[in-house]
Amino acid sequence: MSEVPTELVADRVRLRTLAPPDFRALGQDPVAFAGDLGLACAPEWPAPVIRQRFAEGPRETPADPRYGFWVVIEEAERVIIGDVGFHGPPDAGSLEVGYALAPGWRGRGYATEAVGRLCAWGLGEGGAHVVTARIRPDNEASARVVARLGFERVGVADGFELWRREG
Repeated sequence: MSEVPTELVADRVRLRTLAPPDFRALGQDPVAFAGDLGLACAPEWPAPVIRQRFAEGPRETPADPRYGFWVVIEEAERVIIGDVGFHGPPDAGSLEVGYALAPGWRGRGYATEAVGRLCAWGLGEGGAHVVTARIRPDNEASARVVARLGFERVGVADGFELWRREG
């Protein structure tokens, strides 16, 4: 396998993988974590439930960090504005993507750019043939993000809309 990239770059954002030590540091003090990288941190990120999960450390860490969490860095202001990632390595050629942005950074196309870049990697070098997403029915903004990226709504299960994109 070629060298594992720790960053992916899009037009306005850069994605950076998280290694196991990063999770606790980020959960304990997101501002200090960002500062150690020479960045600022959006004040409303991560959400309290995600911050708690980070503080506890990852439950399962993929052997390849590219299949886990990535922070989303807005390049112009050099600030961490959210996270994006896969829920583990490909399973039968399929990856599931999840994402969250700080409220002050939503509605400006950053989620579309970050999710689009990660999905492009997943469907290319990442070895997947399909990327899926589960979205709460009341989260219309997230549904618009995946629809713009070519995902199709394929059903509902366990209270979530199921979306799918083939590569």
